[in-house]
Amino acid sequence: MPRHRTIAIAAALLIGLVAAQGVAGQADDVPKLFGQRVQANGRSQAPFATGDFDGDGKQDALYLVTILPGSAGGFERDVTVIGSLFGQESLGARPEGLALAIVQDGGRRKFLFTGYQGDGVADYFDSPIWQQSPVPIQVARRGSKTFADFQHQDTTIKNDFIVVGTEAGIDTALFWAGHGYLLFQPAEEP
Repeated sequence: MPRHRTIAIAAALLIGLVAAQGVAGQADDVPKLFGQRVQANGRSQAPFATGDFDGDGKQDALYLVTILPGSAGGFERDVTVIGSLFGQESLGARPEGLALAIVQDGGRRKFLFTGYQGDGVADYFDSPIWQQSPVPIQVARRGSKTFADFQHQDTTIKNDFIVVGTEAGIDTALFWAGHGYLLFQPAEEP
């Protein structure tokens, strides 16, 4: 009997080691998913979080990424770069120290959210709140109190969504609206 127990413990440790390597190895997959210009941000595990953002019953992945200058390569053809939800200008060839990336629909849809504001203006993800640890992001799961609070304010929120903190201390909701992502910003209370 002790031999079976030893084998069971060894098997459990091996499975745990393989699973840990899989999670650690996912950081290396970020350039494969998004292109050579996109790297996993060293401040978090990859993926940072998961949730069913598009409501298809499968887990989607949220990554914190760093975008290298355009000379470092490009983006994969199936990546949609969205610079209008957190940024005001298109990213172009410039780098970005922190951005958000989502993989959904079994890897068939990929989105990259940048925060470029324009020359001479601090980027959205460069503000001091994004230097904190942990970063001000969490997933609000369907059925949670946070989900209910946001959905009460915006009934178009139907699935798990990403709660993004702001410098002003007012959380926003990055959510899938069936055709693309929207950012809900609650009204500031005086």
